[in-house]
Amino acid sequence: MEPRFKKIDHIGIAVPDLSQAMAMYEALLGAPATHTEEVASQKVRVAFFEVGESHLELLEPTAEDSPIAGFLAQRRGGIHHLCVEVEDIEATLRAYKAAGVKLIDEAPRPGAHGKRVAFVHPKSTGGVLLELSQRAEP
Repeated sequence: MEPRFKKIDHIGIAVPDLSQAMAMYEALLGAPATHTEEVASQKVRVAFFEVGESHLELLEPTAEDSPIAGFLAQRRGGIHHLCVEVEDIEATLRAYKAAGVKLIDEAPRPGAHGKRVAFVHPKSTGGVLLELSQRAEP
C-alpha cells in the first residue's frame, strides 16, 4: 500500500485578530510571516509562518458566517485543523468515499497559495478536522 500523505503541510490556528496573533507568533518564532492573503471562498484572512518544511497558518474570519467565526464563537481560538499534502486530491477523495469516510468536500475547492483543498469530517478522523491539499499546477 502506498502512503497517501506526502507531508504535514500546515496546522491551522483560528484567531480573532490576525494582526495581534501575527505579532505574537513573530515574537515566539523569531521570524515574520512568510505569506499573507485573503481566501474569499473560505471567508478568511490567513498568515503563514515557516516551521521547518511545514507551516503554521493563522486564520481570521472575514465574515460572521465563516466557519472560522463559528469555531471562534464556540472555542475562542486554538488549533482548527491539520493539513496534509497529497499527490492527487481527486484520487484520495474517491478512495475515501469508496471506503465510507465522511467528507465535507467531495470535490476540491480553491485554497491559499492557489492550492486545491478539501476537508474530511472529524467524525471519520477521531475528532480532527483534516484538510487535504494539492500543490497548484505550475
